[in-house]
Amino acid sequence: MKKIILPIFFIITQIAVAQKQNQVDFIKANASIDFDISQRKILGNVSYNFDVKSEIDTIRIDAKNMQIQSVLIDGKPAGFKYDNKQIKLYSGYKIGDNNLSIKYNTIPKQTVYFIGTGNQMQIWTQGQGKYTSHWLPSFDDYNEKVIYNMSITFDKNYQVVSNGVLANKKVNGNNITWNYQMEQPMSSYLLMFAIGKYDVTIHKSASGIPIESYLKPSDKAKNETTYQHTKQMFDFLEKEIGYNYPWKIYRNIPVEDFLYSGMENTTSTIFNQDFVVDKIGAVDRSYVNVNAHELAHQWFGDLITAKTPKDHWLQEGFATFYALLAERDIYGDDYFYWELYEMAEKIQKESKTAKNTVVYSEGATSLTYYEKGAWALFVLRNQIGDANFQTAVKNYLDKYGFKNVSTDEFLKEVESVYSFNSDKFKKDWLTNQSFDIKQAVFLLKNNPMIQQYLELVDKQALPFSSKKEYLLNVLTTSPYEKVKQEVIYQIHNVPYEEAKEFYDYVANSDNVKVRQAMVQVLKEIPNEYVEAYKTFLDDGSYLTQEMALKNIWYQRPDLKHQVLDKSKNWEGFNDKNLRITWLMLALATDNYYPEKKANWYKELEGYAYSKYNSNVRMNAISAMWFLNQYDSNTLPHLVNALVSHKPQFRKFGRDAIIELCTKKEFKKHFNDLITYLPENEHIALKELMYQIDNPE
Repeated sequence: MKKIILPIFFIITQIAVAQKQNQVDFIKANASIDFDISQRKILGNVSYNFDVKSEIDTIRIDAKNMQIQSVLIDGKPAGFKYDNKQIKLYSGYKIGDNNLSIKYNTIPKQTVYFIGTGNQMQIWTQGQGKYTSHWLPSFDDYNEKVIYNMSITFDKNYQVVSNGVLANKKVNGNNITWNYQMEQPMSSYLLMFAIGKYDVTIHKSASGIPIESYLKPSDKAKNETTYQHTKQMFDFLEKEIGYNYPWKIYRNIPVEDFLYSGMENTTSTIFNQDFVVDKIGAVDRSYVNVNAHELAHQWFGDLITAKTPKDHWLQEGFATFYALLAERDIYGDDYFYWELYEMAEKIQKESKTAKNTVVYSEGATSLTYYEKGAWALFVLRNQIGDANFQTAVKNYLDKYGFKNVSTDEFLKEVESVYSFNSDKFKKDWLTNQSFDIKQAVFLLKNNPMIQQYLELVDKQALPFSSKKEYLLNVLTTSPYEKVKQEVIYQIHNVPYEEAKEFYDYVANSDNVKVRQAMVQVLKEIPNEYVEAYKTFLDDGSYLTQEMALKNIWYQRPDLKHQVLDKSKNWEGFNDKNLRITWLMLALATDNYYPEKKANWYKELEGYAYSKYNSNVRMNAISAMWFLNQYDSNTLPHLVNALVSHKPQFRKFGRDAIIELCTKKEFKKHFNDLITYLPENEHIALKELMYQIDNPE
């Protein structure tokens, strides 16, 4: 799983007590589901082939809050108990082969998300953690791997995706049953489905694996920019890892309001619609890293899966590291080392806090499992050499493919190919709260760009007069983008007259990121630089455009009308950052088409409604807050946020209501509003108001 680009919420993997596989082994599942859309209900059947190897009192299947209609073993009623958490079989099975059939229905409280309505409707799952058991009787224990085949029936006008190869489609009136099949076992948290209106583009890897890329029909023009480098990364990872892609097909499916950046479901990655971008959007919000990360998980996480929460870094650390290697193949060494440098800075900072930053531990931070885990592998690869590292990883996958693994098992494979002190490595990099920044810097300095950057950083505290010539020389001669950006950051407080050469260089530069650095740091626009600054409005970056528009509007009242006229048709990212910013500024500008402001405000308020994704809604509500337009029409949007499936949006709504309730008039309004709300919003707001009135 890849963390989201917006506020990050990470689910720590929890492993339930495993059924003893020396007693019972679940081998294959055939599941079929249908829907009652009006109730958001799943109607399901699942049959399991399982082998009882020795006497066992109880066999457990996880199933959360379901209506169990029947439980049969070999076609006969089984003895079972159900506590809304587990189906506990206590009779009906025998030593040897058995077939378990469960008929059920459920309205999942989580894991299955119904997004939008009509042609915009999507249904998708997010099972990471112990969540698949909310819609399918399955196994929360990662160590129970099963071959899953899925049959899903839905409206024929929609695309339905699940794990594995599409074996066939059967038309039945207005519905189609999609039959997907797997050949190898996987943990149930990797089981998925996604339903929506999609177009599909298919390419093949060098090894012949179909790579399917999904997009909404309206996003057809964004295919190339969204999925850039996908085939290259696939081919690279197969070669680099040395173990053939372990499945028969690979897919990428974007969905609205996904909880994270992406999720590595076996064969079929789901990712956030925010990464569906055009050429300009890709400059600041590319899917490449997330794409590479989730693809790497097909080996590290899906093929082999951690035995315990302590071993979680074997999934996320490996996926992060191999994603970097894939990006290195695309963007070069400088990109690779810069990403490692930024990771090191974050790890070093977090290691000094009270948070758990031990890689080999339960309940560590996401930064620890991902970035510090990746750093451990980078160090290991440098210690034993590229060839030995590749051999060890291949042997590791060969030995434990389609199984569960531990950290010690991985390290033993390293020891088998290299005289390696695994105990010391484990102590230094896997069980140490601190981060060896000296060794990190030593390794990073193998890259000339990092060398020059660190030399530059050492001069941050020096007076500008003493380093001016040095900085100007670096800015004009260095081939490295990140180094040039650092120069700009070091002149942000220098008067224009003293640093004119720097300003002029950036104004004439065609490097989007160097120009963006100037927009980021220059808060007061000198009169002499106004015309040059206006050129930033034409840059190929939605972030640069937004910052430049805001800065000119705030600092140059005389140019408000001019820049608003120029930007009136801007849209920006999927979150409509430019359009919403424009509406906010236009509404706040005196004498700017006053006859149109009512319609503009109506448009702005419209973006706060649930028909839009949470990022659009947060942008719109924030804009209305800027305009001091928290009226009776606006406040209900904050209440609706409290019942969103998206943790980021729920927090946004909660924090806003708490802040507003510091004023008596708003507090009274929210209390009066409770009576008129739908049941779920009624309960959520009532609970929040109680907490506001009764702080701990």
